[in-house]
Amino acid sequence: MSLSTILLYFFSKQQFNNLQEEKNQLTKTKDLLETIIENAPISIFWKDINGAYQGSNKRLLELINLNNKEELIGKKDSDLNFPEKEEFVYDDKLIMDTKKAKLNYTEKVTINKNIVRIVNTSKVPLIDENGHVIGILALTQDITDQVNNLNQLKEQEKLIIQQSRLASMGEMIANIAHQWRQPLSIISTLATGIKLEKELKISDEKNEMEALDIINQNTQYLSKTIDDFRNYFKKSNYMNSIFTNDLLEKTLKLISSRLKDKNIEIILNTENIEIETYENELVQIYINIINNAIDAFENFKNLDSKKYIFIENKKVDTFLEIEIKDNAGGIDDEIINKIFEPYFTTKDETQGTGLGLFMCNELVTKHLKGNIQAINTTYTYLDKKYKGTIFKIVLPL
Repeated sequence: MSLSTILLYFFSKQQFNNLQEEKNQLTKTKDLLETIIENAPISIFWKDINGAYQGSNKRLLELINLNNKEELIGKKDSDLNFPEKEEFVYDDKLIMDTKKAKLNYTEKVTINKNIVRIVNTSKVPLIDENGHVIGILALTQDITDQVNNLNQLKEQEKLIIQQSRLASMGEMIANIAHQWRQPLSIISTLATGIKLEKELKISDEKNEMEALDIINQNTQYLSKTIDDFRNYFKKSNYMNSIFTNDLLEKTLKLISSRLKDKNIEIILNTENIEIETYENELVQIYINIINNAIDAFENFKNLDSKKYIFIENKKVDTFLEIEIKDNAGGIDDEIINKIFEPYFTTKDETQGTGLGLFMCNELVTKHLKGNIQAINTTYTYLDKKYKGTIFKIVLPL
């Protein structure tokens, strides 16, 4: 045997071994890929250019309630009686015609006419080595439970917001009743006096006119109060420009009777800044925080001390910073991080719903795109040291 023949033999054997090794490697790679596809946590399937299913994993069979792949392979969406078949065919055709993927979109799949699944789908065109489209590959994830949970959370949030509005309305009606007590008493006293003087025939025209003027003034006050509260209950559907001092004046007018009744003094240190905002939402935030401070004074231990609520605002760069501070002793450090949670309250059930500060947080962060925090603080005012809580709100201008 010649040397060249021997060399050719060994070279051929080496080539055969290399080819066999490559074939084994390809087989292993193919098996691994099939295992990955079959056990993937999402549904995977592919179709030919005519829309017929050519393969899938078991997740897809579970999703569309088929027993085995024989019930799927070679079938089209129209054969499987999906009510959404026209949408599926349209998507497939668009992807194959444009050679562009359609990624991360939500669609419905109706199974057996009574089970609707919501899925997140991505589809890409399958293209051969010559650049021709030969089908599509799709990945689909069942997100029905997540969507249902999200919808449930939204419904719960709507309920909480409605409860908060009702609670707020109850507080405002109580304020109306309080503010009306004195003018109604004046009107009643004067009207009774006029009637009595006429019955006793001692009426005086000048006194009557003065009494009627006072009755008219108090009636106008009652009418204005109705307008103030009615405006407060209106939902802000659009932003409007308003100066911060005007906003505070409206706020304090709505709760003035409660502040006076509790003997609480408001200390203002404000810049008159023009802002564009949802006016009633910001008024509600002010009212909820001030009401929270008023309630905190119910447990006020320092009987020798005056009760203060400080309100400050200022412009910092492109932001409005608002600080509302009391001297009611502060919030327990163990619960201060919970005060913005819904239904969390330290008050008696008959006194608080635990929704006021939750609504403040919702309105500030979601409607006004700002942030809010509560911090315990100690400070000095008029040479006297106090402890209380600061609510700090930062809103973009």
